[in-house]
Amino acid sequence: MNKSVVSELMHEPAVDNNDTHLWMAVMDRAVRDLVALERYRQDPAVMEDPVFRYDYRTLRKWFHSSSMEPGSFNWICSLVNIDPKWALNRLEERLKVCIGPSSGKKPSARVALHDPEDLDDEDDLDAIAAAA
Repeated sequence: MNKSVVSELMHEPAVDNNDTHLWMAVMDRAVRDLVALERYRQDPAVMEDPVFRYDYRTLRKWFHSSSMEPGSFNWICSLVNIDPKWALNRLEERLKVCIGPSSGKKPSARVALHDPEDLDDEDDLDAIAAAA
């Protein structure tokens, strides 16, 4: 079975139950979507699409929201007992994407080195949780 993007980065989960696996899957999908959006944003025609820009901004905001509402990035990190800032730094280092909050500047030239479809399908958040 393939590993997820997040568990590949994080090692073992702090808590191992069905809820944890569900929310790790949510986190994994968000990371995969960010990697894909980061790749497509290099195309000027795509950046002119308001739907693409909205999706891109919304996903980046999700990673940086201070919300602790169920389903938020911070809430998921709390559920698996990892520091959200550490997790963001680890994801940026490993995936070679800039997850930092948008500053209104022109997007950086950093591009994901991995095709989201090439990334494994299970256990990435586990790796972050174990390393925390």
